Amino acid sequence: MIILILLLSPLAALFTSCPLCEVTSSIRIKYSHKSLNLKNLDNSGAQAVESELLELNRNSYGIRLYLTRERNAIARTKQSNSLFFHSAYAFTPRECLPAYIFSPTDSIISIKVFTLNNFDNQHPENSDITNYFKVAQSHSAVKEHIANMRFTYECDFEAQFEKELIIDLLLMTAPMSNNPHRFKIQVTLSDRRLFEQETTEIQLL
Repeated sequence: MIILILLLSPLAALFTSCPLCEVTSSIRIKYSHKSLNLKNLDNSGAQAVESELLELNRNSYGIRLYLTRERNAIARTKQSNSLFFHSAYAFTPRECLPAYIFSPTDSIISIKVFTLNNFDNQHPENSDITNYFKVAQSHSAVKEHIANMRFTYECDFEAQFEKELIIDLLLMTAPMSNNPHRFKIQVTLSDRRLFEQETTEIQLL
């Protein structure tokens, strides 16, 4: 009897420590990027904050991108329930599926920043100055950040999906010219759409 108890104890522990997963299917929701909005940023404090001021420190300037996202089609993905699955993994806990999976119909392939006024001797108006900015969220160059972006999200609750994607671009090289400054942002998507917006004019002192 003692030997039988010893043999059954690990099996009992397996059943008590590995409950079956309650989530057997995921709701798949497609979404797409729909619009772009911009805000000037003041990065002089502990965190960058949006600013409506007409003058900012040239060493603490940034641009916040708001990319709105819209939900499209909805589908349901079921977990495998085959006989082989149950027989081969009878004593293995099933992998829990996320309640919601949000996947894109398009993705961002590039973000570019253009100066609409003279910036320095090498960058007159309408020049590409993307390399002068870094992404605050990853502390990386814009091109590198986009290459590492993840567009599919797994969530336990539908409300966890954010309807706006926020990207903060911080200016790392101050302008040399004293004229007012204005910038244009271009966001190119994988479906060949192009979002384009301009910042309000700002004096960088």
